[in-house]
Amino acid sequence: MPRYASSAEPPPLTATRAMMVFGVNPIRGAIVHLLSRHPEGMTSGAIHRELNATYQTVLRHLQELESAGAVTTDAGEKRQGQRVIYVADSDAVRSALAGYESYLLGE
Repeated sequence: MPRYASSAEPPPLTATRAMMVFGVNPIRGAIVHLLSRHPEGMTSGAIHRELNATYQTVLRHLQELESAGAVTTDAGEKRQGQRVIYVADSDAVRSALAGYESYLLGE
């Protein structure tokens, strides 16, 4: 993980190698991993504390993951003043991985 984030459970060597080969942002992977381990969901504040990353960094990645469909929330359009719970969409993550694998392998 980068120096600005750490996880209590570091990724296995195979995952670290894949992140290096494909230029994957480690914090984004750590967010998806953490949310996958907490199916009830987590707030952005809890995620930032767990990963020891800045709140702004975590929030930006959560917004991008939500936009891509890998993460869902319990919030509607208006989020101001709300406590938003983020949940990983494992089907969307699997689909994205399968699509990328097919592309890489020329299928």
